[in-house]
Parts: sequence; structure tokens; C-alpha cells
Amino acid sequence: MSIYRVEKTEIPVVIFQADGSVMKGVVFLSAATYNHMGTQTLYDLMKEPGDFFPFRSETGNFCVTNKQTITHIRFEPRASNPQYQTLGHREEVEVRFVGGEQLTGTVIIEMPEAKSRLFDFINAMDGFFALQNQEAHYLVNVRQLRDVSPKG
Repeated sequence: MSIYRVEKTEIPVVIFQADGSVMKGVVFLSAATYNHMGTQTLYDLMKEPGDFFPFRSETGNFCVTNKQTITHIRFEPRASNPQYQTLGHREEVEVRFVGGEQLTGTVIIEMPEAKSRLFDFINAMDGFFALQNQEAHYLVNVRQLRDVSPKG
């Protein structure tokens, strides 16, 4: 074992790329993160500096993947801690990506009351935001969106 090795937790993901390709495999999360108490989340990994992160495909091939080419990532969240409740209001949305793919689901808008419109939320995003529907949880790359509409 190398002195530089850091123990990581593997989390299964499905990564959807802007070119239409789909990558199934795992990403590696740290036991700690620099911006909050507790273990690193997939969202933390996507917000880290740098454009690339390590990924291992379901066939065992290893690569480093470019965050900017990802449209969205599907994942199963770890058991949530009831101590950390998400504040904000829920909004049902439909997102359409530059390549034409669509996703519908719920976003939680955590913005000051005077800036709590969907318009404000999307414009404030830098990188990825969470979206959840009946099937799964997603992280959506705001840079790959064509448009976002309220649903309903």
C-alpha cells in the first residue's frame, strides 16, 4: 500500500454524456470533505476544483472523466441524516439538454425569499444541481441545459 493512498467509498452511478453516451460504474468518495462535517457526497465531488474526476466502469476499466461533458448523473443517495433537513420550496420542472434529452422531476429552491423564482435559482447555479423524480436522484449540469420549464 502506498503512503499516498487514501481510503475511498465507491458509489454506483450512471453518467450521461453530452454526446449521447452512457457510462455505468463507480466514483470514489472520501471519508471527509473540506466544506462540511461528514463524508463527501457526489455533489461535493462535482463541486471540487478541477475538471476531471476518477471513474471506474462496470467492466473494471479506469479513467478520469471530464465534468463539463456530463449532462446528468443518476445515483442512489446514501441514507440521509435527519439532522440535515433541506430548506426551501419544491418546484416540479422539466429540463431539456442541448442534445435534446429531457428529464422531469423536483428541484428544491434554496434561495432568499426575494430571489426564489426558478429563473433566479438556475441563474445562481454554477456546475451541478440536484433533481429528484420517482425513479432516481440526479445531479444535472447547468452548463449542458438548453432550457428549464416549470411543470404543471
